[in-house]
Amino acid sequence: MKIKQTFFKLIMPVVKLYWQVFKPESHGARVLIIHPKETGKVLLVRHSYGNTALWNIPGGGYNPKKESAETAATREVFEELGVTVTDLQKLGDYHTSGEGKRDTVTMFSGTLEDIEGIRLNPEISELSWVDTHTIPDRGNDVARVARRAVEKIL
Repeated sequence: MKIKQTFFKLIMPVVKLYWQVFKPESHGARVLIIHPKETGKVLLVRHSYGNTALWNIPGGGYNPKKESAETAATREVFEELGVTVTDLQKLGDYHTSGEGKRDTVTMFSGTLEDIEGIRLNPEISELSWVDTHTIPDRGNDVARVARRAVEKIL
């Protein structure tokens, strides 16, 4: 597990340099996971690569020629957390060039049938169930896309 985390940390500066130079178009899908029993709680994760201090919502990139945003969102949650997300609802699209690439992220909300079954893969270093009303006051430790998704459900 530590080997994969080290790999992600080593490769990300090279990937980001590529993005800055070539400005590729990319697509992502992220899911704001709503706690199935505790009203107002959502799941935030910290990735083991990139800005490791930043809390975000699960998800990742996909190729729209090979899969839909909804399929990618379901796949990414399963890859990162080992559980299946249900009740996906599209919240909208988020456009950013913050990392250098031209990224369109499709945001969803969803729930988990089995929160006890969550297991982190090496991309995720930490997770936390957070009250949605505290997120606007958290400063810069929550990613913009996560803030935008929370705004959509409040």
